[in-house]
Amino acid sequence: MGLKRLKDDEEKIDKFVKTHVSRLLKMDMIAVLLEFERQEEVNLALKIFRVIQKEDWYKPDRFLYKDLIIALAKCKKMDDAMQLWETMRKEDLFPDSQTYTEVIRGFLTCGSPGDAMNIYEDMKQSPDPPEELPFRILLKGLLPHPLLRNRVKQDFEEIFPDSHSYDPPEEIFGLR
Repeated sequence: MGLKRLKDDEEKIDKFVKTHVSRLLKMDMIAVLLEFERQEEVNLALKIFRVIQKEDWYKPDRFLYKDLIIALAKCKKMDDAMQLWETMRKEDLFPDSQTYTEVIRGFLTCGSPGDAMNIYEDMKQSPDPPEELPFRILLKGLLPHPLLRNRVKQDFEEIFPDSHSYDPPEEIFGLR
């Protein structure tokens, strides 16, 4: 993978992509994309994804988006993840529960509870039924933000009436 050697030189990367990557077969391009995601070379993965999107054979696929968005979120590249998220949504694709979970976790890890709540609101509009895990991640991550947490907790209890959410002892937050 000559691309990894060039990753710090944008001009050389673009030239390499035009002369080598664009000639790869469909499955080879996807294999390169997946390998860069696995190695957490997310900037290179994003470049390969952009090449794939320009191919004649490309059709919007939520799983291609999913893997890259999750890789970006795990590497705390939330701006890039959200740009890709917006592109995916423009293609009328909804993420799956795992994608929602990882992006919510990424925003909470980066100290952006408001952005995590925006993803939560998007999740509530999804045509797929919600799963418990994104709610649980939000409930845990929003402990320092009781107003936001209460809103999520109320939704959680309505959607999953037989499940219980963890509430830490009040003395942890000096609420007693």
